[in-house]
Amino acid sequence: MSPKSLIVTADDFGFDASVNAAVRRAHRSGVLRFASLMVLRPGADEAAAIARENPGLGVGLHLELCAEAPAKAGLRYFFDPRARAGLEGEIRGQIEALLSLGVKPTHADGHFNVHVHPVIFPVLCGLCREYAIPRVRLPSGELSVWLEHPGARELATPAAAAVFAVMGAWVRGAARGLEAPRSWGLLRSGLMNEDYVLRLLSRLPDGPTEIYFHPCLDPDSAVTDRPTATHQTITEFETLMSPRVRDAVDKGGVRLVSPP
Repeated sequence: MSPKSLIVTADDFGFDASVNAAVRRAHRSGVLRFASLMVLRPGADEAAAIARENPGLGVGLHLELCAEAPAKAGLRYFFDPRARAGLEGEIRGQIEALLSLGVKPTHADGHFNVHVHPVIFPVLCGLCREYAIPRVRLPSGELSVWLEHPGARELATPAAAAVFAVMGAWVRGAARGLEAPRSWGLLRSGLMNEDYVLRLLSRLPDGPTEIYFHPCLDPDSAVTDRPTATHQTITEFETLMSPRVRDAVDKGGVRLVSPP
């Protein structure tokens, strides 16, 4: 069996100064090794500068195809030929924008995980192969741990897990030639506190697993049972900085993956 390895990623890099500062600190002093950058946001230039200052931070594309209402956007790509026709150009444009910032992408994923959409994912994967972006995200396999974790139960969460499991199985073949490890963080997005992440780490299977977060430094963004509107929270920053999380990685025989 292959050893356990962990890819720790922060989403929404470039969203604003608070997120960028959280990524910088969590990389320098915590377990964070990767970040997914939003090239369309006002903090993108600052995020790219942070990436250049920290070559040990792997930076990928956080693809944006909708600012909100991902289900509505998904329907549009299914049924609107004009939306589908413009899809490759939009994704290519965001990859080129990331390259123009001086960032060689280590991976690609999407805001609201919209990239897993059956129309979008094959196009993204084709462009990842073209641009030599080696890894894509496919959320999967987290439900059993979520069910064990005490706390509030959102009835929509098992449904979301089922939807992404079905979509992941449907589109996985499109990722041929790319890395597509299991990815956790979907079911408590914005609520990835220390206890939950320690539970995830205790259930980490052999092989590679990604766990992704939405850190920021806004002191008013702490969460308990409900995520913030953006899912960005100081709670997830504190998890990335947690000595208990670091200790669980070190003592659990887990290799913390860094960019090549």
